[in-house]
Amino acid sequence: MTDLLLHNARILDPAQGLDVKGFIAIKDGVISACSGGEPDAEVKSAASVIDCAGACLAPGIVDMRVQSADPGNEHLEDLTTLLHAAVAGGITSVISLPDAQPVIDDASMIDSLTLRAMRIGGARLYLYGAATKKLQGSAMAELGLMSEAGAVGFANGVHCVMDSLVMRRLLSYCSMLDKPLIQHCEDHNLTAGSEMNEGETSTRLGLIGQPAVSEAMIIDRDLHLVRLTGARYHVAHVSTRHGVEALRRAKAEGLAVTADTAPPYFLLNELSVSTYDTAFKLSPPLRSEDDRQAIIEALADGTIDAVASDHIPVDGDAKAQPFGPAQPGASGIDTLLPLTLALVHQGHMPLLRAMEVLSLAPAAILDIEGGSLGTGTAADLVLFDPDSSWIVRAADFASSSRVTPFEGLPVQGSIIKTWVGGIPVFEKD
Repeated sequence: MTDLLLHNARILDPAQGLDVKGFIAIKDGVISACSGGEPDAEVKSAASVIDCAGACLAPGIVDMRVQSADPGNEHLEDLTTLLHAAVAGGITSVISLPDAQPVIDDASMIDSLTLRAMRIGGARLYLYGAATKKLQGSAMAELGLMSEAGAVGFANGVHCVMDSLVMRRLLSYCSMLDKPLIQHCEDHNLTAGSEMNEGETSTRLGLIGQPAVSEAMIIDRDLHLVRLTGARYHVAHVSTRHGVEALRRAKAEGLAVTADTAPPYFLLNELSVSTYDTAFKLSPPLRSEDDRQAIIEALADGTIDAVASDHIPVDGDAKAQPFGPAQPGASGIDTLLPLTLALVHQGHMPLLRAMEVLSLAPAAILDIEGGSLGTGTAADLVLFDPDSSWIVRAADFASSSRVTPFEGLPVQGSIIKTWVGGIPVFEKD
């Protein structure tokens, strides 16, 4: 007998290209049936039946770029609040960067955090292993041992790997392990001391500018090494037209290259900094309007594969400073779905494509389960109303991190219910 039947829903399955009114049946935590139309009598005999009232039922969001403050800075946000806030945002899997104290650069750290997350519940937790020891960029970490412990890929956190020889070695090892290397693309020699994007706005505001080409210069260098090693290479939070063009050329060439971006880079531009509000200080910085348009185009045509929250818990005191010394970063998990749906409401992409960039694509990049409603897959699901309107207020976030560049923004799209492994983990009041 089916354990749970969800019917009268708009089924969105990017893996099958499915956008129909139908139902999903769940048994023992996995999907036993997913189809358009009405279920037959046997399926209707489920122990529990939920009428979705026409709301959208889709694979849970896979957020492939989250920075946890736990361990080391639990006062900003601990693992419990992170995983519970994630499911409140429709996110059923989070992939955490290795930026922690201590740095996640050995297998024991991955084992410990994974075990803690299983005990906590909420969203599933996956981890990137540190690409270099202590994220210092000079010596490789123990990639093989971390891979055996469950690392889904390797990243140097919010720091670019600047040493070309180290980068070549990293890509070679990642190729042998068949794991993606995630790179924050920024030539630090060009961006040291910068405060925002370089251009007319930075000159007018008297802030030190960061040239947009600093992103593409690293991408171009790394692509030569990808050709040399055959590794899987992922560009994190792409923010410039130059970066998009480099990715487009690489994909046309057939290289194993993928990329993600985050909502600030397709919804905001550098003019937001004009008020000197430190909520708009991000890394990468907000770019020009031309760059913003390029990011939207790249998401629509598939050059950029995924959208991630780029969630970074930030100390309020670190933001309550002049713009220059203020810490970059902002919360993102509470608003990831509605901000991405803005692209749908603005006519830039269909709803099914939005669910692809939020679930199927990141799951495929990292070789983890998700993004599909196929029979036999884990019942990680989100039920949401794409048209429900609300105002972004950081004070209302489920996350402990309450700094957002979208404060006061009207958005559409609210989470009704979230399931992980068929178990309800969030329900809207």
